[in-house]
Amino acid sequence: MNRPGLKNQRGVALLMALMALTLLIWISVELSYDTSVDYVVAANEVNEVKAYYAAKAGVELSLLRIHLYKMAMESLGAQLGPQAKMLDLIWSFPMMWPPTIPEDSKATEVDRSMINAAVGESLMDAQYATSIFAEGGRIDINDLGSQVKVLAQGTKEQLLKVFRSELEHNEDFNKKYSGYNFEELLNNIADYVDFDTESRNGGDERSQYKDLKLSDDVEVYPPNRSFITLDELNMVAGMNDDFYKILKPRITVYGVKGFNVNHATKEMYMALDPTMTEEAVEAVVKRINDPNEGGPFPSKGCKESFLQFISGFGVDVRALEESALPFICDAEVNFRIVSDGVAIRSRKSITAITYDTVNLVGKYTDMLQKQVKDSEETPTAGAGSPSGTDQGRGDANDSDKNQIKASKDRPSVVYWLEN
Repeated sequence: MNRPGLKNQRGVALLMALMALTLLIWISVELSYDTSVDYVVAANEVNEVKAYYAAKAGVELSLLRIHLYKMAMESLGAQLGPQAKMLDLIWSFPMMWPPTIPEDSKATEVDRSMINAAVGESLMDAQYATSIFAEGGRIDINDLGSQVKVLAQGTKEQLLKVFRSELEHNEDFNKKYSGYNFEELLNNIADYVDFDTESRNGGDERSQYKDLKLSDDVEVYPPNRSFITLDELNMVAGMNDDFYKILKPRITVYGVKGFNVNHATKEMYMALDPTMTEEAVEAVVKRINDPNEGGPFPSKGCKESFLQFISGFGVDVRALEESALPFICDAEVNFRIVSDGVAIRSRKSITAITYDTVNLVGKYTDMLQKQVKDSEETPTAGAGSPSGTDQGRGDANDSDKNQIKASKDRPSVVYWLEN
């Protein structure tokens, strides 16, 4: 006999069972989703770690290449003479892992199988690509406040030419800044790094920074010390984004105390003089990289040989002959390393700069000694110009210094940026 309430209870039980089943399905779906999200996040973190260490491996390998280059230059530079340029291949060519072999290359099947075997045995589950650049091809902004007057004056002249070149070739920049006093801006930069409080534009250099909010580690502006990074240049009075954008690719804070003819960038060649043409720049680059064209310019007679060469392409070298900027043709000693690591979709980039104190201290000391000697011989010479002789105007060295000293330690890294 069926009781009337029994069907109602069965209906409620069925409804509760359906609700419980729905709740269990929802919980399982949420758990599955959360697990999937956690897995993806964890996988991305693992890939980021792989990418970072791949980039770091590229930097370490680049440091080894730089060290090997300096050891080779120390051992063979003097013997090879102008042919020492070929040793630049130790550091100059880009490198990547795993290596790729173009289809049209002359690599044999044996070469390909050896490379594939090495890649297969590698435990690195990531990729990296590294490039090494000569830092000496840029202007050292800190040289504006140098105690070597020839170096400071030459650096200022070169930076003025950079702005004048931009005025000549950039119509928008010309319209905006045709009447701007760039010498005043460069004086502000020099005041930032020199050791006194007197402005080169007149008055107290600190007066332009009265409204600046000081940080905990800086008690006064300008700090009267060298720039640590290029970004710090934005703190200088009168600096703006337009000027910084022009200067950044052309300057460094880790220079080699002069204009390195054999390692300069195209932008630096073009900024040497308004009459410098792209044809002349291409000819310079072709000669430096081709022994049949003459190869790199020699250390001895560096300035004279360089100016004589570019004058053959219609460049007016009269202003450069009178320039106080030291021209050097030495082997490169400071380098910028850019290493990119990739793992799946994660990417990490590391930029490192090496600075060779061993080889640069002697050069800077020679400049100071020459300045003292010139001032003793011609005490009436102008404070911002070299003496009546050609000493200090031309080469920063009088002998072939392609042979550099190699430290037993790893190259000194003075700048490290991770992105």
